Amino acid sequence: MGKDAEHESVVAGLVFLSASGGIGLTTMTALMGKQLRDMALSCALVDLDLDGGGMDVLVGVEGAPGMRLGRIHAPLGRVDPQALREELPTWDGIPLLSNDPWSAPPQGWWDLDAAVSAMAGFADLLLIDAGRGRGLGNLRSLKGLPSLLMVDMTVLGLARAKALLHALNGRSNAGDRVQDSPLISCRSPMALIGMMPTQHRVSHGVDPEQAEDFLGRSVDVVLKPQPKLSASVLDGRGLERVPRTYARALYPLVERIAGMIVVGERKVERISSRESVRSGAVK
Repeated sequence: MGKDAEHESVVAGLVFLSASGGIGLTTMTALMGKQLRDMALSCALVDLDLDGGGMDVLVGVEGAPGMRLGRIHAPLGRVDPQALREELPTWDGIPLLSNDPWSAPPQGWWDLDAAVSAMAGFADLLLIDAGRGRGLGNLRSLKGLPSLLMVDMTVLGLARAKALLHALNGRSNAGDRVQDSPLISCRSPMALIGMMPTQHRVSHGVDPEQAEDFLGRSVDVVLKPQPKLSASVLDGRGLERVPRTYARALYPLVERIAGMIVVGERKVERISSRESVRSGAVK
C-alpha cells in the first residue's frame, strides 16, 4: 500500500461543494439524501459549512432537541458512533448533524474529524455539505472522498467554479506535500450540477454548452430555481418534497451515487466523470 493510500479516508461519503453562495447547495444535499432514503439506502447528513451552517433550519427541524456540531468534544479524537446516533435529530428518518455557529461555534478540527468518523459508523453513505470547502483541510476523514460541485450558471459563478476546480485538482495532486491547507482535500468532482439564476439576479444564465467550454468539462445536470421550494424554506416549512422536475433530472446521478455504496464492505468505488449521462431540467 502506497503512502497516499495509507491516508485515504475509510469513510464512505460524498462531499457537496460550491464556489458561490445562495444557489441551493444545502438544499441539494438534503434533497439527495431524501431520494437515497426513498431507495432504502442508509445515509446521514453532515453540515460542515463552517461559514454558514443551519441545515437544521433549512429542513425545518431547528426546534428538535439533539446534538449539534459545536457541542461535540473529542479530546482523544474519538466519538462513540452509537452514542452520537442516539443524540442526533432526524429529518424524514435521516440522521442530521447540523452546524449552528450562532449557538456554539465548531470546535477544533480533531472534533470535526471525530464526528465525521463516528457518523460513518452507522450510515452506509454520508452526504456532506462542505460549503466552499474552506477550513476543512486537516480533516483526514474527508481525504480522497468523491465530490459533487454545484455551479452558479452566471459569468461570475462560472469563474469562481473554475478557480475552485483548479484548486481542488492542485490539492489532490499535491498529496501529503501540502500541510495545513485550508481547502478540503477531496477528489475532483465526479459530477457538476448547474443552477440557473433567478430572473431578479440576471435576465438569463450562461448557456450550458458555453459553460462546458469554459470549464473544460461537462455539466451533468442543469436545473432551474423552483419558487415553491424556495418559499417553503423561507416560510419555515422546511423541504416538504423533492420537486418532480428535480427528481427526474437528478435520477441518473442519484442512481450513480447509490451504485457507489457497497453494502457490507462500506467503501466507495471510484467513478469517472466520463461515465456520467448528461441530463437537464432546463426547457
